[in-house]
Amino acid sequence: MVPVRDRCTDLRCEPGLASALAGARLAALGGLLAVYALGTLLWAARWRVLLRLAGVELSLGYVWRVSIEAQAGGVLLPGGIGGDALRIASVAARAPSGGAPPPLALVVASVMLDRAVGLAIVTAMASALAFAWGGGLRAGPLAVGLSAVPVALVCGVAVMRGRAVGRLRSRLDGPRGAALRSMIDYVRPPGAPRAIAAAAALSLGVAATQFAAIRGLVWALHATPAAEKWIYLGTAMAFVVSAVPALPGAWGTADAAYVFFFGLAGVGAGTALAVCLLFRLFWYISAVTGAILHLARPRSRPAPASARAGAAPEPPA
Repeated sequence: MVPVRDRCTDLRCEPGLASALAGARLAALGGLLAVYALGTLLWAARWRVLLRLAGVELSLGYVWRVSIEAQAGGVLLPGGIGGDALRIASVAARAPSGGAPPPLALVVASVMLDRAVGLAIVTAMASALAFAWGGGLRAGPLAVGLSAVPVALVCGVAVMRGRAVGRLRSRLDGPRGAALRSMIDYVRPPGAPRAIAAAAALSLGVAATQFAAIRGLVWALHATPAAEKWIYLGTAMAFVVSAVPALPGAWGTADAAYVFFFGLAGVGAGTALAVCLLFRLFWYISAVTGAILHLARPRSRPAPASARAGAAPEPPA
């Protein structure tokens, strides 16, 4: 019996979703899942660096655990809102022994900067790969536009550390003003540029694992792109639209980005959708692992009312 993919090749047709998945190199998927898992560890290390900038000292293991637990929240709510809320709540409620919990505004600032650095490095790497594969300026306006994202981040941090914002800080009053002052103060310490640079270096590893996983899935599905640059630009655009609060888990929006941009690379719609679904499967495996770890956490039982009041418990009748 002639395999489905060989019949499609003979007929010069594009394999559909079912045909693409049926012909996948199954042995490669386990290795690509391991590459994806390595990216989650590097992501946790990046956020840990930014937490230390906020004065929050946590082990890498704990930050990794909270990070993959947050992926479960990202599955349920659009734009990763649920995941970010879980990350903030988990860290803000974890007071060091004998100390007070970290300021909520600083934890929020660390999550926001973590998001910004991650997006900036993904777009920068996609642009660099597009210029490499597209032959310099022939990479196109999208590559040029994406390359402006890391520049905007650097300029934004520079403005936040500037004198003008420093003078504005003293005029912020009220609860909201106090929160804004804390977020401004987050990027103003002398060690902030070094911490952000370290986070960006770790983010290079995160982006590399993500691009490697996506490109590996294209190979595992036997696809040969005619224009390699669109694989990386399309992946970056899928990540960008996934960050926009539109649909839970970016269902529909990310899929459309993969199908459209991978089509420009000469990859069929069925194969592009299969890549998206398999990469989403990696995400869900990580999210399920995080959900299991979250449920397995030891829960402290609340003390009886009489004990909380300082009174001795009443004897049984």
